[in-house]
Amino acid sequence: MGHHTIGTSDELASQLRSARQQGGAFLLPPQCRVRVSGADAFRYLNGQVTRDLRRLVSGEAMPACLLTAKGKLSVAVLIHRDGDDLVVEADPRLEESLMARLDRYIVADHVNLSVEPACPILHLFGSDAADAPANALRVRRLGVPGCDLEIVESSVLPRLLDPRVIEALRIERLLPVWDRELNGETLPPEVGFDRTHIDYDRGCYPGQETISRIKSIGRVNRLLCRLDPSPGSIPNPEGNLSAGMPLLNEKGNEISVITSASFQWDTGAWVALAILPRALFENREPLFAFDPLTGDKTPLSIVEIPGS
Repeated sequence: MGHHTIGTSDELASQLRSARQQGGAFLLPPQCRVRVSGADAFRYLNGQVTRDLRRLVSGEAMPACLLTAKGKLSVAVLIHRDGDDLVVEADPRLEESLMARLDRYIVADHVNLSVEPACPILHLFGSDAADAPANALRVRRLGVPGCDLEIVESSVLPRLLDPRVIEALRIERLLPVWDRELNGETLPPEVGFDRTHIDYDRGCYPGQETISRIKSIGRVNRLLCRLDPSPGSIPNPEGNLSAGMPLLNEKGNEISVITSASFQWDTGAWVALAILPRALFENREPLFAFDPLTGDKTPLSIVEIPGS
């Protein structure tokens, strides 16, 4: 199995353009996978997650959330069937909390939880996924249709996209990840999960009361936003727009921080994500990224808001 590494700006630009237009392939970082089995596995798990698992299609992974009783995010997951069992996938850093959350509500249910051994997975999207074998797991990892293939010793890998290209695609497509845009204080609608991870016409689950209340109100006080600096404000990949950089309003008050940032090699621009107060963009207030080392302020524009 080979792995082609790229590095120059021209190569990164070429791969980013190609990935947007045609798709590509990349190795999925190891994930936590928990197998839920037993006579009550389906009924039990369906009563814990924000999606209706009766809509789960064979050979397809469904995004969902496990919430606290107050409706805040415990774990964002992908769920798929494997025979009579269900497999729940999550960020590997959340293995302990995922197991604890799944185990917490098992009382008299005939349910077994076991952590699956990690195995290398190739993800294909775009035209690369069109010719995938029938046994591939269909899953949207970059906001577009794709599929996962387990890699075995005899696998012949296609040309792989650089991880920096995958990160650039994630950011420009407003896809949140744990410890950046997601944490234990996140309400799912704040990051657009109300459109992808929640079924509002289903039965009860922990946290549903809060989620239903938010829907009836029709808004949350914060939202995940995509940010672009003004043209020319940061001219090259060595610029200092980065995660953790404070975001200031016109008065110089810190109102948030950049959660993720990436250079776009094909356009020469940057793209960033942040969780912003709703009032900031409703009032069209100016926004600046502040570099504490240089004192520079980079003017930013909100170019996209989930669900806006």
